[in-house]
Amino acid sequence: MSAGEGFRLAEAVADVYGDLRLEPVLRRLLRHTARLTGAAAGSVSLIDAAAGRYTKAAEYGAFCRLGDTFPLDEGATGRAFGRRRPVVIPEYGQLRAGHLDGADPKRRGPAAAVPIWWRGEVIAVSVTFAPRAGTFETQAVDDLETLTQTAAAAIVRSGRFGTSLASVLRRAGNVVTEAGEVRPVAPEVARVAADLVADAGDKLRVGIVYRPDGVRVMVRDETDGSAWAAAPPRITGGEVTVERVRGWGVVLRADIPYASPPPFTARESDVLELMRQGLTYREIASRLGLSPKTVEKHVAAIMRKTGTFNRTAAVVTAMDNGWLGDSPHTAFG
Repeated sequence: MSAGEGFRLAEAVADVYGDLRLEPVLRRLLRHTARLTGAAAGSVSLIDAAAGRYTKAAEYGAFCRLGDTFPLDEGATGRAFGRRRPVVIPEYGQLRAGHLDGADPKRRGPAAAVPIWWRGEVIAVSVTFAPRAGTFETQAVDDLETLTQTAAAAIVRSGRFGTSLASVLRRAGNVVTEAGEVRPVAPEVARVAADLVADAGDKLRVGIVYRPDGVRVMVRDETDGSAWAAAPPRITGGEVTVERVRGWGVVLRADIPYASPPPFTARESDVLELMRQGLTYREIASRLGLSPKTVEKHVAAIMRKTGTFNRTAAVVTAMDNGWLGDSPHTAFG
């Protein structure tokens, strides 16, 4: 399916970014998706990876059980989340646990499911249903991925993405208090914190302090602290200290950054910056004094490390993780 007549991708992206309230963003995203692909219907679902589920947050042209929650291993959303890349399903009705009504004719047509990324995590998935006679050409899927990613900032700002760290740490019966401006954290941050607390047992007193550059987790162990006696745990990019405090027992303090350090080599970072500027392989090669084949290898490594499958998605993911200096808005400016 080719792009709709008169459709301008840059204008659509700018329009989606014009108002970062979640509901207007998702409505505009779905409207532009329909114009781009000629699609008959679509939906956007928000991912809660820690809970293993997703929720239908917006839809058009079909009743996809808006507002309902589903397991992350079912439907088109589950397939795109599991594969971490755009997925084209030739006939939606053949998909296990699809959510369109059995009599809906759109079940006999193809569907494209595109993940939306933030800080290296899939936070939402947009599903587009084509007419029965339609198809999704490669260029249309690439443009759809670029357009869909623009909703990431609104989803994060809405507070409806991310893991509640307090809820994760309370699961073992711990008493948890929070300080600072509470914010959802990426699942990876929650996993690191949960592992640290689990090492101390259960039913502990845990404090969470939300700081500008990361979260501080403090765990009070009223026993002898033997869980940490051998050696303090270590975390990537952060710091952990263990000390005995008179009247409190043993206290662990862990500073966990919100964003992980860049995973790229110096040369990959150079290539990535020129990718952000929109240079071709040959232009990058000329600028850096490399062969185009070497540049291709660096780009392949960048896409592997960002978990993406095209240049645009790699740049957006790097920017969302703070691995490039600009904000995500300038990726399309």
